[in-house]
Amino acid sequence: MGTIQITYDQVFVGIISLASLLGIIQFLLANWIKARLEKSIQHEYDKKLEDYRFSILQREQAAKIATFFARWAKYSAREKTILNKKELHDYYEELTRMSYELSLWIPDENLVKKIMSRLELKKGAPEVKTLLIEIREHILGKKTETLKAGEIIHWYVKE
Repeated sequence: MGTIQITYDQVFVGIISLASLLGIIQFLLANWIKARLEKSIQHEYDKKLEDYRFSILQREQAAKIATFFARWAKYSAREKTILNKKELHDYYEELTRMSYELSLWIPDENLVKKIMSRLELKKGAPEVKTLLIEIREHILGKKTETLKAGEIIHWYVKE
């Protein structure tokens, strides 16, 4: 049987090759981990940015609801005696547009039904301030702790 002889040159080349291979693997692994971390961090920032944009949109929509209720309550069902025919048409067009928009973006159908019943002056419909509290809770995603409907101020002209 023959003997296998390994020279120092072969050992040296083997060690250098192994070290080079390990270095390449370490480099590739480090780059892969770095890329994963960067993507993970970018994903977190993207999510936070999207949440921020959504909260801005919610605030804009809440402002539209407040404008809608204020505009609707402005004449206290006396618009036909206060406005001329063109103004009345414009007023109703604006309220209709706002009503349509509201029904499209509020995902809670029961809340939309309550709002529409208030606008139609249906018996037993929730008051506007009560609806504002419900809308606030919907937008914030939590129950209002201390704010009560009666604490929301409504200005009107006494006749």
